[in-house]
Amino acid sequence: MNNAADDNGFFARGSSSWTSVIPRTAHNDIFLNADYASTSLGPIADWGYALRLYASMALSDNRGAIVYWGPEKVAFYNAKAVECLQGVHPFLMGRSYYEAFPELSQSLAPQLEHAAANGETVEMDNILLFLERNGYPEEAYFVGQFIPIRGDSGTVEGWYNTVTESTAQVLFERRRRVVDRIAAIPPLPVTETLSMFVDALRLNPHDITAALLYSFDELAAEGAANLHLHGSIGIPESHRIAPSEAHLETGQNGLVPWFRRVLLTGKPHVLKTTEPDLQELCHGITWCGYGESSRDLVICPLAISGNVLGFLVQGANPRRPYDETMENSIVDATRQMEVKWINAIAAQQAKLRELVLEQRATDSESRLRHMAHHAPMGMCQIGTDHRIQFANDQFYEITGHDRSKPDLSEFRKSLAADERDRSLQTAEGLLSGDTRIVQEIRLERRWTPPVEEHSDASSINAWMQVIAFPLVEEGKPKLLMAYVSDISHQKWAEDVQTRTAAAATLAKRRQEEFIDVTSHEMRNPLSAMTQLADGIARSLHATPGNEPAVWRDVVQENAAAASTILACAAHQKRIIDDVLMLSRLESHMLSIAPVAGQPSKVVADTIRMFDGEAEMTGTKIEVVKEESHGKWAVDWMLLDTSRLTQILINLISNAVKFTASQPERNIKVVFGQLPRRPQKLDTPFGDVDWIPPKDLGRSNTALPELKRDEDELYLYFYVQDTGLGVTPDQRSRLFKRFSQATAKTHIAYGGSGLGLYICRELAEKQGGAVGVASQSGQGSAFAFYIETRAAPAPAHSPPRTSSSKLGLPPDGHAAAAGLQSAAQLRPPGGGGGAARQLRQGLHILLVEDNLVNQRVLAKQLRTRAKCTVTVANHGAEALGILAQTARWRGGGGDRNPPQAPGDHRAEPTMMTMTMMPRVDVVLMDVETPVMDGLTCSRRIRAVEAEGRGGGRRLPIIAVTANVRQEQKETAFAAGVDSVLSKPFTVGEVLARIEEVLGSL
Repeated sequence: MNNAADDNGFFARGSSSWTSVIPRTAHNDIFLNADYASTSLGPIADWGYALRLYASMALSDNRGAIVYWGPEKVAFYNAKAVECLQGVHPFLMGRSYYEAFPELSQSLAPQLEHAAANGETVEMDNILLFLERNGYPEEAYFVGQFIPIRGDSGTVEGWYNTVTESTAQVLFERRRRVVDRIAAIPPLPVTETLSMFVDALRLNPHDITAALLYSFDELAAEGAANLHLHGSIGIPESHRIAPSEAHLETGQNGLVPWFRRVLLTGKPHVLKTTEPDLQELCHGITWCGYGESSRDLVICPLAISGNVLGFLVQGANPRRPYDETMENSIVDATRQMEVKWINAIAAQQAKLRELVLEQRATDSESRLRHMAHHAPMGMCQIGTDHRIQFANDQFYEITGHDRSKPDLSEFRKSLAADERDRSLQTAEGLLSGDTRIVQEIRLERRWTPPVEEHSDASSINAWMQVIAFPLVEEGKPKLLMAYVSDISHQKWAEDVQTRTAAAATLAKRRQEEFIDVTSHEMRNPLSAMTQLADGIARSLHATPGNEPAVWRDVVQENAAAASTILACAAHQKRIIDDVLMLSRLESHMLSIAPVAGQPSKVVADTIRMFDGEAEMTGTKIEVVKEESHGKWAVDWMLLDTSRLTQILINLISNAVKFTASQPERNIKVVFGQLPRRPQKLDTPFGDVDWIPPKDLGRSNTALPELKRDEDELYLYFYVQDTGLGVTPDQRSRLFKRFSQATAKTHIAYGGSGLGLYICRELAEKQGGAVGVASQSGQGSAFAFYIETRAAPAPAHSPPRTSSSKLGLPPDGHAAAAGLQSAAQLRPPGGGGGAARQLRQGLHILLVEDNLVNQRVLAKQLRTRAKCTVTVANHGAEALGILAQTARWRGGGGDRNPPQAPGDHRAEPTMMTMTMMPRVDVVLMDVETPVMDGLTCSRRIRAVEAEGRGGGRRLPIIAVTANVRQEQKETAFAAGVDSVLSKPFTVGEVLARIEEVLGSL
């Protein structure tokens, strides 16, 4: 048969045609071109029948196959074998086995000789080779056979070597030994358990080249170390990478800073030892395994249900890549450590109970079941038949599943409907080969959050986190292990945080809209003011001729322009006052200061502010003192008149604004009193719908405690108008910050969207509330009430230094001055009542450092009231002027005149060198250089106290833009008689002068 084959076919000796059937690939070209002639095989064309047959078989094998032929064992091989040959390819092709593998040839030669003699196959089981794969010699394992093959002579002339890589299986088994050893640790005290962890890690020195195990004591005393080293591998004692104790929150030694970082992720964190800082820190470590420094240092947090137990640090195999399988082996080991660790802690806390349970746990299964029943998380085992084989009580408690129904299809009913298909796919994937999954799953079970944000959201779906992995035996999943933790609170907190962020975004958008509206409201009148002022300035140059009629028209146009400028300024001031009031409310700097007052007077004084505007717009404002809800029993009561006035001004000004375009313009201010909170208040537009206050238990804390026989007292108001009214949808946006009835309200009517919000805040601070009743197209009634107390009528007027006498009410610049209408600020032609009432021939000392303000105010006082005005640039100059008056000289002022700072006699100006007959009143700017107005006022009062002022008090009106209550009290303490806030009109100045002179 062999002779026939030699004579015919491709394999006939001496014929080279047999190589033509070999596919032409890069690898096969190497095979065909190798120098076999220099070996015992001879030229490839002269190969015998058997050798040609084996060569064809090897090149066709789908496994790695190598043929070693002849006494020198000259090799040739297929492309699949290159994967395991790596560094010796293509050197091995056509060369002796002894040249390529000198280290293996001596140990393998006796086995091959013995097998050749007996014709037996030599099995290779996980032979270790180091292959250059990723730039370093990588640890790899192979299984295969050396099959003796016979030549044409019938004797064994070579070996047919098959090779398959088994690295993954070897590494899995090697790493699994560590996990199994940890799982087999019996219940022991914590210290012994941790020592057993370190012993288990020593089982795999190649994959765990170095290790550190730290415990964390969360109950450590403040400032004391809470990290303690319990064991190490390969790291010398007192090495700087391994401090024996440290403080987790603040420590900077060793790897403690990295410990803090891994707590944020809860996952293993890989450090590269090639980094300069870490390289220096790792110097001096005795690395296990191959004795080489690990490229990767892995830090693993050990925690159960958010409770940190400690940290594991281990060096990774320097001859293997840090891949998913290595990470999974580390995670499996740490999970086993966590379970054992928490079990050891429980054992220490309940020693007697644990001893009884240990006696019953006679085998590994019973111990594992005991651990599962007392674990802080749910645990279950699922068989390949999709049935729950075991689950602890925590599992059923967390999932809400009926333990009498072990089938997995029944268990899925405890999940939310949209989670059931995903859980089925997960289980099938794990049973098909997936290694591990971590998922968050929503349950059908309902859960009540610890704090209910909304009354209609009493319960929500519970959530659990699932960690599941298969238990593999003989390469096949035999069981699914799952750990479940209740994360309902965490998911609820995340949802709250998301909603809080959305609310913050909405608030930011509303604030930006408010800024846009406020900017619009500020810039529009500013533009008009600029254009009108420019027109007035150019009117002289633009007027042709000298006819009286022409100039009369110019004056009338300028007067109208000035009136419009004043109206624009009033509008701007109101916007500014609203913003300032909002700032005080939000910084909790707004106080309530009730004093004895009469509601009817507050209402009358407030409405009087709107006389001019009502006249201009043809609006009728009526006041109704209502007794339909009870007898008006109390006339005087404790009121913060400035806060009450501010609410009324906001409501009345809104009513005027929204009725101005209506054919019927009627406003009615209704007020009354009740001995209880008004739950129901009837208006022409129906009952008032009260806005629920932020604090349901609110009260006016500024009021005194009720006396034994004293009844509660509430004062209510509502401002009724004939405007357009508001719809129910628009009502929901009222009384909110930066909010108006519609998005276009500020375009049609102006405003900042703060007025009603401020009304609500001020009413609630006084123990009350706000509300509205309205019918669309007919009108509205905006209402509020406040808590108060009855008060006796004052026996006499308050003292002169009181802020309620001559200055504005406490913090009242926004209420009494800042919110005046444009009609009140009209120029002389439109309302000069104050100037007409002022006594003629007064001598006013104006202390003002701003030259423009000096010139404008002095001219107005001279022309409107025929006053004599003397100007001083600062307080020291004012004292010098007063020293020249007849009254002060007559009182001894010539001997000891008031002095400026530094005990230098004040130098009078040229205007004051001549003897002045008198000064009737001082307008004193508070902020002036050299000597400020308050210091000057103190000097004046000191002179008067010494009897050197002519025996009469000199009236002083402080002029300032700083009108907080404490600032005004400071001014009164300095001796001023009244405080006038900037900006103001000359009419207001004259009215204030008349008021002060009349009170002295």
